[in-house]
Amino acid sequence: MATQKQPTRNEIKDAILRSGYLLETRIEKLLREEWGFVEANSVYLDSITGKTRELDIYSLRADKAGPDEFDFLFTSLLIECINNPYPLICFTKEPLMDFLHHENVKLAGLPGKILEAAIPKKKAESDNTGKQDEETWLGLAYYLGMEKYHHYCKGKIATQYCSVAPKKSRNKKEWIALHEGNHFDSFRKLMEVTEYHINKYYDDWSFSDEKEKLNLTFYYPVLVVQGELLEATPTTRTVSLRKSNHLQFQCSAIFNNREIGYQIDIVQEKYFKKYLEQIEKETMKTTRLLRRRHKVIRISMDKIIELAKKEKSPERIRSAFDFET
Repeated sequence: MATQKQPTRNEIKDAILRSGYLLETRIEKLLREEWGFVEANSVYLDSITGKTRELDIYSLRADKAGPDEFDFLFTSLLIECINNPYPLICFTKEPLMDFLHHENVKLAGLPGKILEAAIPKKKAESDNTGKQDEETWLGLAYYLGMEKYHHYCKGKIATQYCSVAPKKSRNKKEWIALHEGNHFDSFRKLMEVTEYHINKYYDDWSFSDEKEKLNLTFYYPVLVVQGELLEATPTTRTVSLRKSNHLQFQCSAIFNNREIGYQIDIVQEKYFKKYLEQIEKETMKTTRLLRRRHKVIRISMDKIIELAKKEKSPERIRSAFDFET
């Protein structure tokens, strides 16, 4: 039996350089220096196959967000890394209702919604509106006015993407546009892992004997690319291409017979530090608003807990926490 030829050191090095392993290592190092807790090759449960899969990088930071010592807002980055040899091309367009994109902000915890009756009203408003419904809720993102400062609500969005690959023909070398399998897999994985962490948050929840603390987690699915990222703008007969370092991709998936929308940040590696600064700026704005409005937050939290403790099943308990649009 012939001995199989072993790769040389240079061939091994070349294979590693073409992969995404070194990209993951660099992003992990930057997050450790600039962000907080980092876990590479973080595991999660695939909701379709029931098998354990790996996310390239899971990262988490905590910021004080209320008057209590243990009132915290957590920000979680769920990251996939791709070393793309050919450009990733996203077809962008102006959003129809960008001010509603705050609904794509993924969060879990207490409070995920705000009791409208807890919000102070001006006397003139109170006289005109009459008695408020004590069971009317507002989404937290809406209450905080995230449409004014969150990057999901700014700029163009993409809903379609492709890459290119060489196609050999007899006469000349041609290029074809196509969906790369690893791009599709990464987008799908980011949606899967986001739902996994939200579900896990509520599955792990247990009621405290003491007053519940503000405990919120915001989740950001992120695709980091090492290669070129292009923004494509279609026209009547052609398409214009422009280099970009950060684009937003909107997509959706079906989980538990329900369609759920996502907004995924696609970020070039060289821009990733700036991206972290942007998320940190938004997080600081959110924590300031939560601290400033702590009385409304407290009333809403107490009401949520009161309703949740009446429920028995995990599904009904979660529905007490969630804001359903």
